[in-house]
Amino acid sequence: MKATVSLLLLGLCAFAQDSADVLARILAEKGTITAAELARVEAAPPADRVAALAGLLQQKGLLTSTELARIAPAAATQTAQRALPAQPSPPAIAPTTASSAPAVTAQSHFPVTVYGTLLVNSVYDTAMMNITDIPLFTGKQGADALGNDKAFAMTARQSRVGLKYEDNHEIMGAKLSGAVEVDFLGGKAPFGNGVDMDILRLRLAYGRLDWHNFAIEAGQDWALFAPLNPTSYAEFAIPSMSASGNPWNRLPQIRMEAHGSLGGNLSLLAQFAALDPNMGDYSTAAFAATRPPGVGERGRSPAGEARFALTDKHDDRDFTIGFSGHYAHGKNAGTLGGVTDQFPLDSWGAAVDYSLPFSKKFNLSGELYTGRALGIFSVTAGEAIQNVGVFGDRGVRSSGGWTQAQFNFTPKWQVNLAYGIDDPNARDITTGSRLRNQSYMGNLIYKYTTHALIAWEYRRLLTDFRNQLLANERGDTANLALAYVF
Repeated sequence: MKATVSLLLLGLCAFAQDSADVLARILAEKGTITAAELARVEAAPPADRVAALAGLLQQKGLLTSTELARIAPAAATQTAQRALPAQPSPPAIAPTTASSAPAVTAQSHFPVTVYGTLLVNSVYDTAMMNITDIPLFTGKQGADALGNDKAFAMTARQSRVGLKYEDNHEIMGAKLSGAVEVDFLGGKAPFGNGVDMDILRLRLAYGRLDWHNFAIEAGQDWALFAPLNPTSYAEFAIPSMSASGNPWNRLPQIRMEAHGSLGGNLSLLAQFAALDPNMGDYSTAAFAATRPPGVGERGRSPAGEARFALTDKHDDRDFTIGFSGHYAHGKNAGTLGGVTDQFPLDSWGAAVDYSLPFSKKFNLSGELYTGRALGIFSVTAGEAIQNVGVFGDRGVRSSGGWTQAQFNFTPKWQVNLAYGIDDPNARDITTGSRLRNQSYMGNLIYKYTTHALIAWEYRRLLTDFRNQLLANERGDTANLALAYVF
């Protein structure tokens, strides 16, 4: 490869300057140089394009210094960088990515951006929680006979890392991009000290084609249904208000989007997706390498979602209200009176989301929802589909929502206050099951630099159980988070 490139460049020196452009385009088509590097060569003065291309190939290791001197002596002594405009930094997902960071290139020559958040949480709970370090609801009052319902823990498993890629080449007129993102909430290693040996969990993995007013995406991404989340570093791996009014999930899907202006400052976004029909009934008893068909899979068709969002732009603030829906068809199966039975079950949901930045210092956001069998979205989590033969075996109905007031006092100081509630229909819940779950949350975030921050958060959880007033529990959790964003 090196010899071939050297011969081509030596021959190029004997021909017109336009040949440098032709060779650069050939190398771009073969993937030897990127589209951005091709543009840099073409942007160089005509007399310097051979030297620019040669210098670029030397940087890639395709030419030696001796070969560079034979092809472009001036470039060898003055460096090929002189003939090239400065290379721009690749775009980043995280707004705090350093602009001076060197570019990362994948094997396919796509420019790749590495981003992430290193997060350490210290948490103290005053009641028995379902998850000690990321509590969503309380256990029943008096569930621990010894009274050991208070706990302290530290964890780094909410840290996340990701890769975002973009290709400057167009595919049928569309820009190609995508992302892969993981955190460490995939489980615990089966060792005596395995509680801090956290396992990777896939969050995002998708590719996307964007045209001017249309986009297609395939992979695992956030659901269209109820897409917003409150702001929290205490609940970073599991969105805040989960199981207490905030429906959420990331699912494999094929998505189409269209957007356009409705005149003036008003615009419309329309989104449609076919998704994995998972209804959230997968067994949590043990790790498994297989996927047995559950309620959703037995429906033999993908789930469907749609969302329509209206945005009114004022200065640099976007006032948005969205309407979304979810539907999946499945089959619940079980044994009743010694007889195996199976019958249809439909999961559906309707939601409204809003983001209202009334000023640069104050933003109001939230969601409202209603639906049935929405366990995959942490609505009536773990109880959304009851066993065959009891109330709720065709899906538990539930309504709820959350709202958050965000105060940005300065660029460094931010306060968030939020409330959420998940309120299932009591007729669909068996005695002793979790009936209503509420959360009050307040946090203070201090951004020491663009990369380092500290956050304090307090949450109060109120969990009620059907027909068991003495089991109703009230618990508090305090969290200190230290984060480094890159």
